Formats: sequence, structure tokens, C-alpha cells
Amino acid sequence: MIEIDSLVSSPGRLPSLPALRAFEAAARLGSGVRAAEELFVTPGAISHQIKALEAQLGYLLFVREGRRLTLTPEGKRLAICLNRFLVGVGQELADIKREHERPRITLTALPSFSARWLTPRLGRFIQTRPDVELWVQPSATLEKLGGPSGIDLAIRMGTGSWPGLHAEHFFDEHFLVVASPHLPNGLPSAPAELAGRNLLRSVGEPWRPWFELAGLDWPEPNQGLIFNDSGLLVHAVVEGQGIGLARRSLVQNDLAAGRLVQLFELTLPSHWSYWLVTAGPPPYRPVLQVFIDWLKTEVQSAV
Repeated sequence: MIEIDSLVSSPGRLPSLPALRAFEAAARLGSGVRAAEELFVTPGAISHQIKALEAQLGYLLFVREGRRLTLTPEGKRLAICLNRFLVGVGQELADIKREHERPRITLTALPSFSARWLTPRLGRFIQTRPDVELWVQPSATLEKLGGPSGIDLAIRMGTGSWPGLHAEHFFDEHFLVVASPHLPNGLPSAPAELAGRNLLRSVGEPWRPWFELAGLDWPEPNQGLIFNDSGLLVHAVVEGQGIGLARRSLVQNDLAAGRLVQLFELTLPSHWSYWLVTAGPPPYRPVLQVFIDWLKTEVQSAV
């Protein structure tokens, strides 16, 4: 017995599918002869199928004026419904064929996350699945998923609430104070020694909450460099341009490689977490599920 997903409903009793196909072709092309050519049957077969369909339904689908076919109101409704259905089937078959020939995943994420966390790891995925075509679309806006956009997966920061989408918690985020080990004038050994230092900032990621956590009654810095992209901030810190308050996910590789050092053990939890967001809930296409499982493994190995 074949198991069927609980979301699938019974279509009920339908007329002959060949008859429905013949009617759709004739309605779309406006000609029984052209429909016969498309379906590789005789015009007589098309006419027979449509008349049998009308007899089974109990109403006319066409008004016949010589060789000209004009849809009745009922015929027009049915033709539109059938065309949408058959076009959808054709698109799905094309997608399945493409998946078998060349599995493809399209994902989007913040530019900073794409550059500092995702891209350095993707080589490991491609090594295990060289057959997969992986498209990464960095974006600072919330891109639409599924449908015409073709985006399969988004890695977003937030609370996990995006109406109409399925969100699965990926990992939590924290802010660290980091600097280059070769920082001019040396490294501060205590939070109070940040006074007078060049503190780099990123839009939407203020220093003041970390100051408060460290017991410092300091205002938000109002001078020096400020970036609209957190990845650029990390790059500037690596280059020794100042001390940065940065997201842990963006500096993990630099800390491991010794390009950066964490100055203090104190970390500030972010109000937002990372989420894996899709147009709908599982089950996913097999290749997308494999990629999501790989992402989760990467997070676990980084802990």
C-alpha cells in the first residue's frame, strides 16, 4: 500500500481524464483539429471525447457554429480550471526533471552572515555534494520565498515570526568585544580601559547595552567609524582600525585563526536569533533537506 500525505485530499469521482485533456486542448486552441494535432489523435476522437464529456456532465461545454467552437459559461470555467491544473503539473514535472539532472538550491541571507559565516563553510558542503548547484543571494531585505523568486531557504535574524512562512530556530546570537592582537597601543585588560579607545560600531548594534552589562554608566559612542554592514565592521577590526562589538557568528573563524582576540569573557545576548525560513513546512525536496541537515551539523561543530 502506498502511503499518502495527510494533506492530500481525494479528488472525488472525475470524468475521463483523456476527455478532460481533449476538452482543455480544444478550448485553449479554439479548434478540434488543432487539438487533435497537439494530442496526436484524429479530430473525430477529439469530438467524440468532448461529446461524451458533455453527456456525462449534463451540460454543453461548447456552442458549435459550423467548425467554430465557442465556450459556454460552464465550459469557460472548466477550461480555466483545467488549464491551471495542467500548467501546474507541467511545471512540477519540469522541476522534478531538473532536480534529477542537476539538484539546485537557492538561499538568501544577510550580506554580513553570507560573507563571514556561510561562505567560508560552503566548500565543505560542495565537497560532499558536488552535484548540487548552490545559489547564494546576499540581501539586507526580506526576500520573498518560493514562487517566482525561486528562493528555497532564507537564513534570517529575528524573533521567528514571519506570517505565512515556516521558521525553524537555527541558533542564538551573542555580542563579543573583539580586537586585532596587533592593535596599536596594546589591548585593554579591563572594560574600564575602553575609555578613550576607538570603538567601532554597526548600525542597529549599539555599545550601550554591553556597557551596562559591564557596569559602566557610559553613553553610546558618538564619534568614529560606524558601518551599515556588520561584516565591514569585522573587517575593519581585523585590520586594526579599532575595537569592535561584533556578533559571535561573524568572528568565529577570525578568532580561531588568531586574526582577532576576544577581549573580555563578558558577552551580550542578542534579542534576535538566527532562523531557517522556508515558504512552507517539511517535507522538503530531498536536496534541500540534506542542505538544512548540513547547516545544523555546522552549527553543532562550531559550539
